[in-house]
Amino acid sequence: MLRLVDKLIPQVLHTATLRALFEQVRVKHQDSTVVPRITLAAITREIYLRLPRFHQKERELLSELFTPELHDSLVARVGFGPDAMFAIYDAFHSYIPQRLAERLEAAREEFTEALESSAEFASVLHSHAGGFDDAFRRVVGRRAFDELSTLVALSRQDLMTATGVPEAELDALLSLMSVDLDADNEGVVADFLRGNNVMRTRPFLARADENGEKRYMLVQPTSLIFGMRELFEAALTLEPTDQSYIKHRGQLLEERGMRALVDATRPDTALMNMTYVDADGKRFETDGLLIVGEVAIIVEAKSNRLTPYARGGAPVRLWKELGPIISKAAHQAERLSTFIDAGATAIHVVSSMSADQPNAPVRKNWDLDVSDVRQIFTIALTLEDLNYIATISSELVESGLIPAEATSPWVVNVHDLEVTARLLTRPAEFVQFLSRRRRASAFNNIQAIDELDYVMHYLKFGLFPEGAMDTMTLVQSLTDDLDAWMFYEDGLRETPAPKPQQEIDVETDEILSSLDEHRPFGWMGASTNLLELAPAERKRISHEARRLRELSAVDGTPHSMYFETAGVGGKPLIFIVMSFPAGARTKAITDRFTGYATLRRYASRADAVYCFGSIAGSDAVFDMFLTLDSEWEFDSALDEATHTAGLAPGIGAHRP
Repeated sequence: MLRLVDKLIPQVLHTATLRALFEQVRVKHQDSTVVPRITLAAITREIYLRLPRFHQKERELLSELFTPELHDSLVARVGFGPDAMFAIYDAFHSYIPQRLAERLEAAREEFTEALESSAEFASVLHSHAGGFDDAFRRVVGRRAFDELSTLVALSRQDLMTATGVPEAELDALLSLMSVDLDADNEGVVADFLRGNNVMRTRPFLARADENGEKRYMLVQPTSLIFGMRELFEAALTLEPTDQSYIKHRGQLLEERGMRALVDATRPDTALMNMTYVDADGKRFETDGLLIVGEVAIIVEAKSNRLTPYARGGAPVRLWKELGPIISKAAHQAERLSTFIDAGATAIHVVSSMSADQPNAPVRKNWDLDVSDVRQIFTIALTLEDLNYIATISSELVESGLIPAEATSPWVVNVHDLEVTARLLTRPAEFVQFLSRRRRASAFNNIQAIDELDYVMHYLKFGLFPEGAMDTMTLVQSLTDDLDAWMFYEDGLRETPAPKPQQEIDVETDEILSSLDEHRPFGWMGASTNLLELAPAERKRISHEARRLRELSAVDGTPHSMYFETAGVGGKPLIFIVMSFPAGARTKAITDRFTGYATLRRYASRADAVYCFGSIAGSDAVFDMFLTLDSEWEFDSALDEATHTAGLAPGIGAHRP
């Protein structure tokens, strides 16, 4: 029965969440008012609580947030500190299973003795349809699980024995974090249906037994971890003197977020707490800026917390409290994005810290070159779990929480960012995911209930948002493989589990790795556009460098092919592969390589062309790489040259 319950509960929760999503879609088509839909998302998140994942990540974060220096302050305010909650959490993962194991052993001994003394009992077990062993296992299990409540409902003394928490701290914790079933709880159900889930921060149920002694049952142990931050922060943020904690909270968010992004993208430039001067000479700040090839990633980290009223969907409070997190982040990021996108070749940095060299001194008054930046992404980073809202970004735009003139940022909490960074360790994949995620927000025809479902959809199916605009894809849970891998990697699972990853052929993998290692001009554009191709197409292009090299080795002449297709935005996307015989003069190779790429790009009216060159006898994946990247313009000399060469635009692969 327990196995069946364990199997059905996640399915029921997922079905309930899908029901909420359908309700959001229905309301969207019937009513142009946005705030009620966001409110509904908040309420359903509390009613249909999904079991939080990666509790070890939250535990690490809590240990960094609530430093030993804060312990005495917390004990003075609420009567206990993080150590007490961690001790109880650990006890419920060890003490109760140990008591169950002891019961199972006692039951085995009891029925072993009964078999020796009762031939009738032994005959009944032998006659069982499943055989003797199955029958014996069943009766032992039934006896061990009889009166299960005596195992999971512990007395105050049981908890003291299991946890070692001091008596005063344990009493304070149980008093603050329990729902007394013997008390008058009128209105609790109505409050719950309005989004006020008291068990978020009060996960114990308490009731007196027949002897009048209170017994406590922890309904969901992970609530001790995921409810701790809200509980302690409510106590720590009551007075102005607590601003030191608020500052620490913000710094920690920035540091962890930037550390994850640096690990994933290995950027050329990674700055934190950057003060810069815009085109009008005004000073502004941004929390983080990374430049990876020709891509800039702007990060705005907002550590503002949500109150219980906002978590429960109270429209006015939810609106006001989401504003500093989402609206401010989008506005600040858009300001810097617009400045770069307007043609700025450099940003004058007044001061900045290095995100990849934390101990480096603050750098002041210097110019950051952004002339190569072609694409800009923005991230709104938060400590709050906003999955229930961030996954309906179109509503955020319609409601005005994301300014109409701003590009929708990727709104993500720090845990999901860190997991994403561990999954997408190839910089081009991370950037491509940002591109696909932004397009999914713009098209609004892919919807998931968890941000990591978007990440897994990208790895498994590509997260292609383009399609019929009158249909919507509701992404069901795709994170089972991710959970298995993460739990194994973090030592919480003994069975090995492979890392989820998208299908990339060996030769494409070699090219992407070489581009990432050497990073010539245009490497990121070549990498992401190669990934944008269908697997068969990119495999063909990747194989051409070796195939043409072998032809040149045989006949001693150059060979080439080009592949043209429609890129993102409909503009022509061109890849060229050329090979040259061993011993060819360097100038002749360079002239032919550059000349053909220039004419091919002009003939197709493409803004960019990516060229790979190989030389017979070389063991390298490719020996030359060239990107021609500028907006197409008419040129009479090139126009005549392309006609003379007989080059014409075309879609598909060609081998001149």
